[in-house]
Formats: sequence, C-alpha cells, structure tokens
Amino acid sequence: MKRNTMIFALILLITLIGLMGCGKDRQTLYIFNWSDYIDPTLISEFEEANNCKVKYSTFDSNENMLTKVKSSIQSFDILFPSGDHVSILNELGLLEELDITKITNFKNLNTKLLAKARSFDPENKLSIPYAWGLTGLMYNKQFVPSEIVASAGWNILGDSFFDGKNKITMLDDAREVIGAALIYSGYSVNDTSPEALEAAHEVLKIWDRNITQFDSDSYKNELQDGTTWLAQAYNGDALQQMAENPDLAFILPKEGAAMWMDNMVMLKNAQNKELAYKFIDFMLDPEISKRNSEYIMYPTPNIAAMQMMDADFINNKIINPDDEYLDKCYMIDFLDEAVRSIDQIYEDIKMN
Repeated sequence: MKRNTMIFALILLITLIGLMGCGKDRQTLYIFNWSDYIDPTLISEFEEANNCKVKYSTFDSNENMLTKVKSSIQSFDILFPSGDHVSILNELGLLEELDITKITNFKNLNTKLLAKARSFDPENKLSIPYAWGLTGLMYNKQFVPSEIVASAGWNILGDSFFDGKNKITMLDDAREVIGAALIYSGYSVNDTSPEALEAAHEVLKIWDRNITQFDSDSYKNELQDGTTWLAQAYNGDALQQMAENPDLAFILPKEGAAMWMDNMVMLKNAQNKELAYKFIDFMLDPEISKRNSEYIMYPTPNIAAMQMMDADFINNKIINPDDEYLDKCYMIDFLDEAVRSIDQIYEDIKMN
C-alpha cells in the first residue's frame, strides 16, 4: 500500500512538472477587437486547439483603437479596424504585409468584397475582410410612436417629438455622424467639398438639439431600459439586441447609409506572428466563419460560409439588403488630409 502511494505520488509529481512546463511554453495571442464582435466559444476552441492563451481586449471606436495602439507599451498581434483605418495604420507604418501562403482559407473570401477592400488595401496584402454592414437607426417602440418613424428617413433625428427629451444618441465616430448628414443632404459620405460639408453641418445643428451623447457602445443597454429612445446603430448590433427585446426595432434610412468593412490586420511589432496567422486562418474556416456570423449577426465576406447559412439569415433584409438599397450606400473611404474638415465639424458639434 505504501509502495503504491509512493508510486502514485511520483506520477503526480511528474505530471505537475510537465504541466508547469507546458504552461511556460504556451504562447499568448493579443487581440484587439470591437465589443460584442466574436463568438466567445471560438476563442476557447482556438486556445485548446493551439495550446495557447488569447488575451482579448475591446474598443468602441476606430479612433480609440488607434490612440491605444499608438500609446500602448504592449503590442497587439491582431486588430480589427474598419477600412479607412486600415489605410491610416498603414500610413503610420504599423501594418505587417501578410504572407497569403500561410492563410490556406483565404480562398474562401468573396472576390467581389475583396475588390471593394482594394479601396483601402490596393493589393489585398495588409488586411483580411472580417465582416461588413450598414448603419441606421434603432429605436424602442415603447417610447417612440410608429408615426414618428413612419418616414423611415434620417430626418427622424431632428423630429420635434424629441425636443427637450434628451433621448437620442449617435455613434462616437466622425465619419458615421457626418456621413449620415451628408447622405441626408444628398451627398456621398466621402464628399468633402465646401458645399457638401456646409449642408451637413447645418443639418447636424438641427439634429444636435436632440442628441444626448455620442457613444458607440452604451446605447445597446440604454435602449433596453429607456434611457435612450433612438440611436444611430450598426445593423448587426441592432439585431443582437432585437433578439433579446421585441420592443426594439431598426430602420435602414430610405436615403441610404454608410457601408463599412471591418478587417483583421497584423501589426509589424506583433510578438506572435505565426500564431496570428493560425488565428486568421481559423476564422476563415467556413464552419467557424458561419458560426461567428450567426453570433454577431453581420454577413461574413466568407462566401463558403454564406453558402451554408440558413434561409432566415440570407433573406433578412437588415443583414442583406437588396441591390436597389445597396446602390444608395457608400463605402467609407480613406480621405487622408481631407478628413480634417470632417473632424472639425464633428468636434464643433460635440462641443456645442
């Protein structure tokens, strides 16, 4: 009995030493993504399959992401910027050119969406499309009567019904906020001509009377409890909240909307580039991509995954609007120095 106990103790000691060794050898992958923007079970599966640890952090705007990346001592391995910020990160010399031969599932990406991505990544060598979507208006039907939203347009933001109520929010994103006003005024989200920006500025002065704050995250909870009644929102975020609360609804404004694409990129100073390649390839697996898209409620650029989707997902017009509506939507492009004019209007609206 004592001999058996000693043998068991020896085996246990050897096992513990082995586990301690494995723990030291485990790599850590640092990921910086938008909030509520990945199926968390996939993180666990990737960790288990690759004997690694994922350190997952989130941001609520491209601007906040960029500030953190430029000021952080600890480098992130993978970021999820929108298209125009892929260009900005590249202009700053921060992005790694990707070795596509290490991403075997790259072949699953929709070539039409890769073509759109060339507006900010001309050779498709810096970024991997992750998800795309549109921006509209989400509201709580308990507080906003149907006749107020009947116009289904951006003009709802300036409706006198909301005067003095402080119940409207817009995204904390200059391109989205100014973009909505530009579209409502009959211009592209990328138009920086004096005429277009003056028209957008005048519209925003009217809307701003009803706007409580500019925020890209808290509106999701505030719409649930009535703190906010109407919010500029991303379509996938809206669908996530609508699945939990039947009182919430979403409008793709009749004038059109901003169209965006979020992407996976790797930083030049990433510490675990080989593990980062494995993660990118993992996320491009058709089954994994399908599961993730169903969770985040945004269409995936992975054509192999989209072919596996249920009809309810494919036919949902909030997720997949028809071509007629998409013709009125504008991809947010990189504007280089011209974006300063947009930023100035945004700061003026926020300060007044």
